[in-house]
This record gives sequence, C-alpha cells and structure tokens, in this order.
Amino acid sequence: MNTERYFIISNSDGDTTVNFFTKEDLLKALTPDKNEVTYYGANLKFLDLDNLSICPDTNYWGTDLLIIKGKIVQLKVKETIKTIDIE
Repeated sequence: MNTERYFIISNSDGDTTVNFFTKEDLLKALTPDKNEVTYYGANLKFLDLDNLSICPDTNYWGTDLLIIKGKIVQLKVKETIKTIDIE
C-alpha cells in the first residue's frame, strides 16, 4: 500500500485509535451531516501542535484529534550473504 493517506489519531476513554483515510473519505468524515455531527462527534477539536512535544501521551489529549498525512511502508527482508576470506 504505497498510496498517500491521512491518518487520524484520537483517544477515547484511554484507548488510542488510528484510522486512515483517502482525502475524499477524510473530508466526508470531517464534514458535519444535516444534524451538525461528524464521524468524530459534534465538536471537532484538533491537537495544538505546540502541546504535542510537551504531551505525546494520547491519554492527555482529551477529545482532540491529530491528522498526519503520509504513506504506509513495509519493511522488506534483504538477504545478506557472509563470506570468509583468508590470505
């Protein structure tokens, strides 16, 4: 999966959740419906990035959300062959 995604990190009752979206799906999730509610609730709050370095523990974020744009990468095993040499 090398496609760029938007990751939302949130915390609810001590449980950290990471969801990822395409740009279109993210906009749908953050746009209020006719009841003025989004996928993440009625009152969206985003994490103040100045507080992130002070408080990286999501248990202290309250209902604030953090959005990160990036790509999912996977490690690939690379075979290494050892050789022995002697004079």
